[in-house]
Amino acid sequence: MDNTFATNIIPDNDEERVAALRRYRILDTPTEKAFDSIVELATEVFEVPMAFVSLVDADQVFFKAAVGMGNSRSGDRGHCLCSLGVLNPQCTIIENALIDPVLVNNPLVHSDFGLRFYAGAPLTTHDGFAIGTVCLVDTQPRTFDEHHERMLQKMAKVTMQQIELRLAHLVEVEKQVAINARIAASERRFQHILDTMAEGVGIIDATGKLTYANAMAQRILGLTQSEIKDRTYDDPRWQNLRVDGTPLPDEDHPMAVMMNTGMAVYDFEIGVQPPDKERFYISINAAPIIDQQTGQLTGGIGTFMDVTNRRKVIQQKDEFISVASHELKTPVTSLTASLQLLNRMKDNPKPEMMARFIEQSNKSLNKLNSLIKDLLNSNRISQGQLNLRKTEFTIADMITDCCHHIRTAGTHEIVLQGDINLKICADEQQIDQVIVNLVNNAVKYAPASREIHITVAQEADKVKISVNDKGPGIGPEKVPHLFDRYFRADYSGIQFSGLGLGLYICAEIIKKHGGEIGVETEMGKGSTFWFTLPLQ
Repeated sequence: MDNTFATNIIPDNDEERVAALRRYRILDTPTEKAFDSIVELATEVFEVPMAFVSLVDADQVFFKAAVGMGNSRSGDRGHCLCSLGVLNPQCTIIENALIDPVLVNNPLVHSDFGLRFYAGAPLTTHDGFAIGTVCLVDTQPRTFDEHHERMLQKMAKVTMQQIELRLAHLVEVEKQVAINARIAASERRFQHILDTMAEGVGIIDATGKLTYANAMAQRILGLTQSEIKDRTYDDPRWQNLRVDGTPLPDEDHPMAVMMNTGMAVYDFEIGVQPPDKERFYISINAAPIIDQQTGQLTGGIGTFMDVTNRRKVIQQKDEFISVASHELKTPVTSLTASLQLLNRMKDNPKPEMMARFIEQSNKSLNKLNSLIKDLLNSNRISQGQLNLRKTEFTIADMITDCCHHIRTAGTHEIVLQGDINLKICADEQQIDQVIVNLVNNAVKYAPASREIHITVAQEADKVKISVNDKGPGIGPEKVPHLFDRYFRADYSGIQFSGLGLGLYICAEIIKKHGGEIGVETEMGKGSTFWFTLPLQ
């Protein structure tokens, strides 16, 4: 490199000029058709063998587009004549490089390359920095008049406009990419919200066809996304019902009401009966989707939740009220009749009749007292007011006392076995209630089982108490519900009296003590109800 030439080609504002160049992000980038077309046009217009668009960086000159330069994509700034081109705000013209004193030692002139002619117009930015050139090169000396100079300057201006447009396009693309990224992130967050919602979400088009269902909707409906998209909200492949079980007319479906009126519908409860599955109930909110430009209704969005358990609880409560009314009415009626008869014979008493009516009255009062006690216990449990009064007692003594009424009746024998001398610290009255309930159930539901076995066994830091009968057993479909509130099982079509609260109360008492309760049963071989209590 010629040091004098190198020193002379560095302008005072070169750092700012290089910074201006680099903001266009065009250095050392692949060829682009727009710039290739410019240099191809330049060779045709000026009838030269070589033309290129150069970009002068701090140490190198990059060729964005070139004709006649082979595969060369860059050169040393100290040798390239474009380094001179950025110094001149007009055009840099060298008609014969052999006689130009500045190029006396330039290798491009005095090598096999044999550069003789150079003309370069600067690429000037909107804020006045020359970042490169559009230049012409020939290996033969030639003249370059003012007309040619104006044409080359205009070509440089067009090239600079293309660079500005390229940058604007890059910025716009990056903005769009950023926008798309934000939209994608927002969609992912929205999709995550939809996928984790406790409510099902379904979207229909203007024809009522389902176009989307989130994960919870698929779970509630028991269908995949593709299966759901193959249906309408009123598809005949599922039967929509009113809560009373009667068919729901298509026009009364909440989605149909919303589509017909354009008004939102809230908390509309319907039953859905799939062809081969258990009926379930959903509560639907339906809202219209309105095109903001045309104001036309284009579809609807429905959110719904599975309220099957709520509906079952309501049904169970209704049934419970009916059962409770009946159960309470029976002893009250019997007691009323006994008292009326006793009142009639008060002036002419008959001892044997009075004794029987008094006994019947006591039975009715005991039955009434038991029902009221269950109701009060259930209410205390639901209000979190089941308090424990723990004392230490021997399990065997407690069982012997609470089962005395069974032994007295003489219909069943209580067989107590196992670690009967174990002592525990618990609420004796409530554990007594649990044992009595389990034993009474064994007597009620297994009347042919003469022996009822009560087993006490120590297991690590807890005691397990089991009540076993040899009755008919319990159907597997009933087992999961035995400890539910209001559940009343029927055995072989036989209905037994009671409120359906006994096992529920037992389960809550044992849970309050920190224990567990369960049942093991086999049809035709009997049942074993068990519970555990911590020994400490």
